[in-house]
Amino acid sequence: MWTIIAAVMSGALWFGGTGLHPISALTWLAPLPLLLIAPRVRPRTMLAAVTAAWLVGQLNVISYYHGTLQLPLALVGGVMAFGAGLAAGTVLGARFLLVRGRVMTAVLVAPALWVLGEYAVSRLLPNGAWWSLAYTQASVRPVIQLTALTGVWGVTYLLLAAPIALAAVSTFPRPAAACLLAFALAVATWSAVATTSPTARSQPLGSVGLVALEQPDDGMPIDQPEGRELLLRYAARAIGLAGRGARTIVLPEKVFGVSDATLPQLVDAFRPVGARVVVGAVLRKHNVALVVEPSGALTTYEKQHLIPGLEEWLLPGRDDLIVGGQDGVAICKDLDFPGLVRRYRSKGATTLLVPALDFRGDGWLHSRMALVRGVENGMTVVRAAGFGRLTVSDPTGRVLGEATAGDAELLVTVSPAARATLYSRAGDWFLILLVVLVVSSGSRLWWGRAKAARTSATRPSRVPSC
Repeated sequence: MWTIIAAVMSGALWFGGTGLHPISALTWLAPLPLLLIAPRVRPRTMLAAVTAAWLVGQLNVISYYHGTLQLPLALVGGVMAFGAGLAAGTVLGARFLLVRGRVMTAVLVAPALWVLGEYAVSRLLPNGAWWSLAYTQASVRPVIQLTALTGVWGVTYLLLAAPIALAAVSTFPRPAAACLLAFALAVATWSAVATTSPTARSQPLGSVGLVALEQPDDGMPIDQPEGRELLLRYAARAIGLAGRGARTIVLPEKVFGVSDATLPQLVDAFRPVGARVVVGAVLRKHNVALVVEPSGALTTYEKQHLIPGLEEWLLPGRDDLIVGGQDGVAICKDLDFPGLVRRYRSKGATTLLVPALDFRGDGWLHSRMALVRGVENGMTVVRAAGFGRLTVSDPTGRVLGEATAGDAELLVTVSPAARATLYSRAGDWFLILLVVLVVSSGSRLWWGRAKAARTSATRPSRVPSC
């Protein structure tokens, strides 16, 4: 009965603590009921309980995976099964170590199993680092600062290490409490340092504008009356934002469909704005961001990471684009890939200008994934999503401005200042540390058991005398 209760509680907590609109506090608590009973339950029963709890918790994203992203049911089932495997492996790994009194090893090693699984998903599937528990904490600035050190992997690690330590407090109070105190002090100290550290500023403060208007579909051809009318409406809004001080204006992804013949019409419409305009379009079977300068000069960025299934009719780009010496240009899903943003930072970009689209329901979550990329690399992110959110975030993850798309606009004062971060320089070093930790701990456990077996085999047996 207690196993069933724990499974139901963890399932409910995962349901509320994950998905498109997670409640961040619940994510920390989700595995705790299962961890509390794990040492008292047989492994097979525990495996069933964790699997059931995870699958219940993921009921909140099935319609998103299958209906919105149009993933095949087999793939949806595979993703859910893989998540259940990570959850079960982490809980059972912690159980194995806790029943043997190895509290510190349980707290430090068991979470690494989940983190390494997340990384494997990011490398094996064509979706980047979109599948991570870390994004549930995107609104908790003290926690999300950790990504500047470790990327999202450190946040996921902490989300699992903390409940394991908390579950061990009743049985092993001293080492478990020491782990919890160390985690709290480390996060608090680093957050205080990260949010107050000086930044490098290369230019004075400026303003950016974002605008997203209602439109029936993406990629409206401007050689049709509806497309021309939408182009004039966007140009009028851009002129208004520039008149209020915007130096750069970002429009959503795939707003217009243009050809080589109609491209000059788009440039002519935005040239009088008097500010740099970044507008999403479809050109020559590429999803592009067109950067129109006040002089009429045009540069083009081609989206490098297309959505599997939904954008198979398009061709991916290969080159980065930095305008004005410090403004990197990317499109929507590009920001699901940490390596792309780190590459921009290494080339001197301090701001990301991002036309995006989203799927309405995932607007909050996808905008926060972009925010996390900014914290990882100490960059400002300016992102306009046609069906999601318009957001501007600073290098510490503070949301400077936000609006819901649909005849919406923002004018936000920003600084091109950027922070130097360990993650932008060293990349996924934390994962290497976790691999070393898992291998060394596993080797010690194996050596200890082998030594005990040899000792037992060589010990003389006591034969009773006649």
